[in-house]
Amino acid sequence: MFLNQCTEEDLDNRARRAEHHMNLALEARRWNLAQRYRFEMLAVAAECDRRDRKPDWQS
Repeated sequence: MFLNQCTEEDLDNRARRAEHHMNLALEARRWNLAQRYRFEMLAVAAECDRRDRKPDWQS
């Protein structure tokens, strides 16, 4: 699903899931996976900025 087609709830869920997986990857020292999930979080944050709102997971 493209981020511009996601609802705000979908974006929040994607960000939370990416943050969770990034933390698991960091604990396992899987740097490539941590970087991938970090990019996912940044992409969601950029889409929220484009929509001019702060995501719930950044509160």
